[in-house]
Amino acid sequence: MDFEKRTYDAWLASAELPYDSLIPLLHELNGSEPVYHAWHRGEHAHFRMIPDFCRRKLSESAGADRLALLQSVLEKHEIHTVTILEAEYPGILRDIPDPPGILFFQGNGDCVKPGRTAAMIGSRNASWAGLKAARKIASELSRNGVKIISGLALGIDTESHCGCLEGGSPTIAVMGCGLDRTYPVENDKLKKEILDKGGLILSEYAPGAKPSGYHFPYRNRIISGLSNVVILMEAKIRSGSMTTIGHALKQGREVYVYPGDPVSPMSEGNRLLLREGGHYFTEAKEILEDLDWLDNLRYVGQNIGCSSQLVPEDPSEKAVYLALEKGTLGFDELVHITGIAPPTLMSTLTVMQIRKVVDALPGKRYQIRH
Repeated sequence: MDFEKRTYDAWLASAELPYDSLIPLLHELNGSEPVYHAWHRGEHAHFRMIPDFCRRKLSESAGADRLALLQSVLEKHEIHTVTILEAEYPGILRDIPDPPGILFFQGNGDCVKPGRTAAMIGSRNASWAGLKAARKIASELSRNGVKIISGLALGIDTESHCGCLEGGSPTIAVMGCGLDRTYPVENDKLKKEILDKGGLILSEYAPGAKPSGYHFPYRNRIISGLSNVVILMEAKIRSGSMTTIGHALKQGREVYVYPGDPVSPMSEGNRLLLREGGHYFTEAKEILEDLDWLDNLRYVGQNIGCSSQLVPEDPSEKAVYLALEKGTLGFDELVHITGIAPPTLMSTLTVMQIRKVVDALPGKRYQIRH
């Protein structure tokens, strides 16, 4: 049987190899099909770094019958693949510390081309006010051409996707299982609507992969990795949303935090992040202004004159400004040069960004706005 390239991708992905085993293997043999043939030829040297349980999975799914089944599932559900070796692989994701080697997708692959993207995350058991705010903010961002990325879960994820669709931009859902199923099943209708309206469903897991609990925290790095910014709407401190924030910080993404209810336990994660220097916002316009994403000239005009080229009077801001006068610096470099404690420095940089004095660059680097 003549198997398609995506069938070999699905075979290799079904073993759920760690990224630091999968990606070198793809590079070494130049794709999943050569990997498959090397496996069958018993060329063990290529697979010496693969964990034993992954070897077992590769063996279990390496037969022709298994490959034929994988190919039929891919065709039935219109699932496509792209590997990190291919030009179509999203560049923004390629640059994160632990990119997925193989991606499966349904729908409009153009959604991952460079553009305005924001991850919106929060609790499955969110408050009524949090759900309402998420939908409103997602809709307003969408009307300004921002694609919303979330995880198709109930709660904040669902409202974020729905708000984006209402605003007219496509939305991207990243799942923690194979794309031959919908999880949760309650969102099957929403999944179809996302596809019907030009959106994208994405996963690193091969068809047949169940929504195992350990998939979701790791899946979250893709949600933040595909995004220019990450927006936290409502979450407890110990939650999946906070793991996404952890990934976002490691990836150098800016984090915007909705204040939420000041006494609700559902917003305790929000309060922690705001204390640690997350960007405070209450409406979409604030994010759009910060990122220069407002196409309405009336609002853009309001930003003129906000950036002061004078040395700030606040001691911490002054120290940061004088350090950045010499050129772009990273966060750790600023800590070393200014002697300011990291939490205070993060707050100082946040204030200076709000005042349009400093710009944040990828990789947690900063420069004076000119």
